[in-house]
Amino acid sequence: MATDDILHNATDEQLGLAVFENLYDLFRAMANHLPDGKLIENGKLSRHLTFPTNPMFKGVWNTRLSEHEADTVIDETIAWFKEQNAPFFFWWTGGITTPDDLEERLAKRGMISMAEQTQELAKGILSTEQGSPCMVAELSKMNESVLAKTPAGFVIKEAEKESHLYDFKKVFVETYAIPEWAGQAWVDATLKIGIGKTQWRIFVGYLNDNPVATNMLFNGAGVASVYAVATLPSTQGKGIGAAITLKPLLDARDKEGYKYAVLFSTEMGVKVYQRIGFRLTNLRINRFLWRNG
Repeated sequence: MATDDILHNATDEQLGLAVFENLYDLFRAMANHLPDGKLIENGKLSRHLTFPTNPMFKGVWNTRLSEHEADTVIDETIAWFKEQNAPFFFWWTGGITTPDDLEERLAKRGMISMAEQTQELAKGILSTEQGSPCMVAELSKMNESVLAKTPAGFVIKEAEKESHLYDFKKVFVETYAIPEWAGQAWVDATLKIGIGKTQWRIFVGYLNDNPVATNMLFNGAGVASVYAVATLPSTQGKGIGAAITLKPLLDARDKEGYKYAVLFSTEMGVKVYQRIGFRLTNLRINRFLWRNG
């Protein structure tokens, strides 16, 4: 897992921004641990590029540009990804990215927001033009009772072998109607680094030995966070999604000392996360997809 200074006595403002910083640390982990990964940070923006076929593994983030330089830097950045033969990348916005009209500038170059991406990349993920809501929680105040409200025969396992990774992929792809290659990227990346050696930890929920739910825990920027939370439509509404979200976060609290958890949610996931102890912030995170050609 990521080694970082665990946040204590954080303000709501710090926690809201930690949603972004945790994601940025995930990108750094990708670039620093995958073969031939590229990571460039210059104070104006950061970018990463690694091999798996998924725009999560290729992106631009932490943009801090002035109005007069923005267009030039955006075009130079796009040209760089073209030179790398990248098929696509995400440009992440929100938080304290600048300039204020960054999203409009990206849209003028043909990039599409989270809401527009649903038809191409994830038909099962509902988002708005403003992006995904950022949520935060104090790990000492979580609703742990949800762990006892799952169906009989439900267990959560951390991925310890290749078959677990493919179970993760199956559930993730089916739940969100994403392309097969988007789920395969996490399998490929984890196998390349080595199961048990990645800074992210993959979990699969099984109901009567059948994979039905997923989660990925990543600790960074002083907080714990979860990604790729999914529950098969046929088993939703049974407390499974809440349980597989919460259990790894409690482990981060009890075994590693984390005090806070953060995440960005789909519109459908907000109520589930609120039920286990998360609260909404006034921040949203968005990402714009660039496609080569």
